[in-house]
Amino acid sequence: MAFTLVELLVVIAIIGTLVGLLLPAVQAAREAARRSSCSNNLKQLAIAALNYESAYRQFPVGVYQGVGPTGYQWPGTANYRRTSFCLFIYPFIEMQAAYDLYDKTSQAQGFFRGYLSDANSIKAKKTACSQWQCPSDREAVIDDSLWGAGTGAIKGNYGLNWGRNTWSSQGSASPFRNAYGGKPKDILDGTGKTLMMMEMLKPETLSKEYRAWLWSDECDAYALMTRVQPNSSDADRTKDFCVNEPGRLPCTIVAAGSQSVASRSMHAGGVNVSLCDGAVRFISDTVDLTTWQSLSGMADGSTVGEY
Repeated sequence: MAFTLVELLVVIAIIGTLVGLLLPAVQAAREAARRSSCSNNLKQLAIAALNYESAYRQFPVGVYQGVGPTGYQWPGTANYRRTSFCLFIYPFIEMQAAYDLYDKTSQAQGFFRGYLSDANSIKAKKTACSQWQCPSDREAVIDDSLWGAGTGAIKGNYGLNWGRNTWSSQGSASPFRNAYGGKPKDILDGTGKTLMMMEMLKPETLSKEYRAWLWSDECDAYALMTRVQPNSSDADRTKDFCVNEPGRLPCTIVAAGSQSVASRSMHAGGVNVSLCDGAVRFISDTVDLTTWQSLSGMADGSTVGEY
């Protein structure tokens, strides 16, 4: 027997209802898979930093901004360079080819003065690095049109623990800062109770600002602070440039040295972080602020609460 028009409409309505009921579950399952992939990427980066420590007896420096104390030159040279954190661990995350391409022999290295005409270095900075990308976030890079030929580079979703306050005043010392990479013996609060890396979100490709720029030595590129809770509505404090995205990537411009960028993600309810022992945890947006800030200090003697 053929279906009547009424019966056909009823069947269509039932199918539509079922699809409406299943769609949220499918979307939730997809996000769970993306969050798991994101956590795994963070784990790989943490292991890479630990392998670097095994090789050099210290964690990679947070950044070189043209200065550094004795002993923090690039291994095998006497030069201090404007060099970002990511390059140091590239050989430990199967990015040796990009590492080898990048010119590491000059003191005039980095975003402003560094090899903007060197074809190999430019290629290295643009080489995709899947380990630094969270699939929950948008795809975005630094486009040459923003800063000039040779400045293009990848962006990433994982930044360094830079303390609880601002770039120039950490509040309580973290294992990473300018020309400094801590040693496990320096982390008196315990490597399992001290943050290594946290999630961050990428501005759009044509947003002219520094956040999530892995290859930049700018203070608000990948240095993350626990001044506010994860995914806070409080605006990130950036220098010179700010493309405000309320509800996602809020920002306001402040004086140099006062930059403070929060950990953010597209995951519901929190962010992934890694600790200095290599463990990866999911931290809730509602984590107690005192606890969150205690996790960023490496030797302040504070007691880390439940999180």
